[in-house]
Amino acid sequence: MSYAPAALQPGDHPILALDGRSTLTRPAVTGDLDAVNAMHARCSPESRHRRYQTARQRLTPSEWRSLTAPERGLTWVTRPADDLDLVIAATHLLHTPAARTGELAILVEDAWQSVGLGTSLVRRALREAHRLGMASVHVLTDRDNRRMLSICRSLGARVRKAEGPAVDLTLPVREEAS
Repeated sequence: MSYAPAALQPGDHPILALDGRSTLTRPAVTGDLDAVNAMHARCSPESRHRRYQTARQRLTPSEWRSLTAPERGLTWVTRPADDLDLVIAATHLLHTPAARTGELAILVEDAWQSVGLGTSLVRRALREAHRLGMASVHVLTDRDNRRMLSICRSLGARVRKAEGPAVDLTLPVREEAS
């Protein structure tokens, strides 16, 4: 399996997890698909369900091309600093320029959950949303996704809609996010 090159890339953004592990986040490229799908395979069905509202096992090449297309928004991959071939999180900030809104989705590998990585990635996405002129960002997640609900509540989210097992949250994009 061929992964993205194991070298520091322009735009790498370091994040230090609460447990002391170092990570690097960089813009995703189409060549990251194999590593992203390998991460999906390492995630539990519950984690994948919380992200997609179904326990999907992988992304197709056309889905990944769409998610990494600059006109759709921004996508990042996060890697452990000591293993740059391994993707441990994927973050998507898709935008609707006319509506000044974005849609945020994150999948963090199970072994990297509850160490502050998700919170750091959401904060980074909000800074980018501000830079892009967005007024708000929507997050669709499961009612039982305590981690994402807690992150969003701590950043001022309000419930936009709650139907069945899904909750649609709106995160405000504030000037201080930048």
